[in-house]
Amino acid sequence: MPLRQHQRRELKNNSIKSALLCLVSYVLGCFSSSALNSLTTSSSWSIMKQDEYQKTTNDEQAEEVSTEKNDEVTMRNIGNFQKMFVASDKTWRHGYHWFYGRHLHSYKGKKDLAILEIGSYQGESALAWREYFGSNANIDMITYGGKNDHLKFDNPTINCTHNESCGRIHTFYCDQSDAQKLEDEVISARPDGWDIVIDDGSHVPAHNVISFEVLWKNVRPGGLYVVEDTETSYYPKSDIYGYQYEAGISAAPPLNSMSRFRQYVDVINRKYMGPSGHSFSLFEGDDNIMEIGFARNVIFVRKALKGNDNDEKSYDYYPHGPAQLSGYNLIPDTLKEALTIFGEQSKMLDKWRPYKHSLLFPPCGHIWS
Repeated sequence: MPLRQHQRRELKNNSIKSALLCLVSYVLGCFSSSALNSLTTSSSWSIMKQDEYQKTTNDEQAEEVSTEKNDEVTMRNIGNFQKMFVASDKTWRHGYHWFYGRHLHSYKGKKDLAILEIGSYQGESALAWREYFGSNANIDMITYGGKNDHLKFDNPTINCTHNESCGRIHTFYCDQSDAQKLEDEVISARPDGWDIVIDDGSHVPAHNVISFEVLWKNVRPGGLYVVEDTETSYYPKSDIYGYQYEAGISAAPPLNSMSRFRQYVDVINRKYMGPSGHSFSLFEGDDNIMEIGFARNVIFVRKALKGNDNDEKSYDYYPHGPAQLSGYNLIPDTLKEALTIFGEQSKMLDKWRPYKHSLLFPPCGHIWS
């Protein structure tokens, strides 16, 4: 029986609806699958990011804990130094334990450790150094009062055995400004040099400079040279231990020890100073200066270590191919000018050579066991 017109129309509409429903279902199915995949990928990425964040957080926390532990160790080292030098003005007056506790601890236990301190009155610091570094340390002292000192040990000579508290202590009687005597009497007696040199002598700024420029070459690789009581460089006019001197914050570098040591920084950077910079030198042995630092009332200079890095290169190998900016070839003329000025300034030290201002310091000499 033939379909009526409205029935045919309804059937057509139903077919269209069915087709649309299939199409919608298909699209929704595809979307759901894609959404599921996207959600899974997003979740995986989120988990991965959370893991990375947690790892970073854990590393940061571990680093914080490590830093805290390092700080605890540093404070313990500072306290130990303070305890051993409780009778010395290095601690109760100047607070040098905050510096020495950090910088000297790494030398403890070093085989054949050798120390030179300029300035010894009653032997307090000599005995403290022995206690701090151990009885195997070789401790040399230059006394600033000569044989009139009332030293804490009976026989101030190396390897004394009759007095257990003496350890390996030796005393030189010397004027620290006598460069020739330092060479002939002190350096010649210690050809292997020292790991640590501490200038706690006359405190005259010019003497600090003279002693450093003579003794530095005999500081061992990785060694440390310390100048204490640099406060004297701020006095325009003063006297100390029988010496009358003039300095001041604006004084010429040889008369202000801190200004002179700032000049040595140029030596560290010599290989960056033009085509002839590698030969730039201010005094003998200055090519091994690796670091110069200024702490409260203290200057310290560290000598370069021997050895190679991971690339089998030594400290002296660097810098490798430093940049050459415009004007590179003009630098040599400025270096010549700087050396001329340095030489003229150095002449100011001549009046601080021995025996001109004080009878307190005798010629260098020493007593052997």
